[in-house]
Amino acid sequence: MYYSGLIIVDYYREYTDIIFKELINTNINMNFSCFYEKQDTYKTIKDLTYYIGNVGVDLKQGNTNREDIDIAAYSYNDAKYIRKEIQVNNEELYYIYTYVIVYSQTIEETEYLLNKVEGILSSNGLITRRGNFRQEQIFFTCTPCMINPKELKEAGRRNILSNSLVSTYPFVSSSICDEEGVFIGTNIYNNSMIIVDRFNKEKYKNANMCIFGTSGAGKSFYVKSLILRHRLLNISQYIIDPEREYDKICNFLRRKFNKIGS
Repeated sequence: MYYSGLIIVDYYREYTDIIFKELINTNINMNFSCFYEKQDTYKTIKDLTYYIGNVGVDLKQGNTNREDIDIAAYSYNDAKYIRKEIQVNNEELYYIYTYVIVYSQTIEETEYLLNKVEGILSSNGLITRRGNFRQEQIFFTCTPCMINPKELKEAGRRNILSNSLVSTYPFVSSSICDEEGVFIGTNIYNNSMIIVDRFNKEKYKNANMCIFGTSGAGKSFYVKSLILRHRLLNISQYIIDPEREYDKICNFLRRKFNKIGS
């Protein structure tokens, strides 16, 4: 098994949707890890005030070239905005670190998946950097070990206000997976399996379900699949079949077929 990692280093401040939605909704074999570090509010305001004062002096003197002035002016306005949000709107400053690892059986496929992930992130305004010479560190950040080494933090740190943390929420679609259930389909948003135990009275009020679909869409096939899957769990089933389309599956399972009426 081969793997390769990415560091998400920046994203558009104007992004209002869930930032990682497109990434998580793919069926690519990968791990995703996100770290948050809350910063001290008093120290943050103090540092921002000091920075704003120094940059403000440089902007007034204008001793640098035009490109440097534009960059300094952008940082100056950004710092003033953050300080205002903290002081007026009671926001808090966080540092966010985001890492992605893709896995595959071959080097060629790993490179293909890595390019695909980079394309998805780039199309959504996320700026990435490959973890060259830092692959081992990125691998451990994407394991349940809570490891975020200093070498990666210096490359992937991005500040974010508490109000914007909502847009980094990684769980964008729900999944259902009951331990004693049967497979009934896949989630159209993230391709995860949906496994439901409809007869779990502690979790569900009843086992009722209704199936809709156009002619030929596969309603009967789906119901017959559920019958076979529940049979594997030794669940007793009674089928009322006016059109007698379930007699073959009844014979196949060697069950009893009761004919009622003419």
